Amino acid sequence: MKKVILTLLVAMFAAGAFAQTTTPKTDKKQDMKDLRKDDKEVRRDKRQRNYELKHGEKAAALAQTKDIKADKKNMAGDVKDLKKDGVKHPMKRANAQIHRQHARHH
Repeated sequence: MKKVILTLLVAMFAAGAFAQTTTPKTDKKQDMKDLRKDDKEVRRDKRQRNYELKHGEKAAALAQTKDIKADKKNMAGDVKDLKKDGVKHPMKRANAQIHRQHARHH
């Protein structure tokens, strides 16, 4: 009886361990796309904020600052996820990809 109970107990722990060690679904392509999009939005928001500050619209500039902070927080999450997926230097790669995209269009 002890052996049966012990075997069942070990089987339950093994099943629990296997359930936790699932391979994460890597979505590198989508994460890189999100990172590039967020980086472009940060740049656009910074330009807009500077314009608004120059023209005395402090409330609008404050709203832009909040948008920038939210985008940067989102970017940090994407960078962390990409590093977990095995991408080295995700921010540097995203900037290089943006640079290449702009070079092709001009």
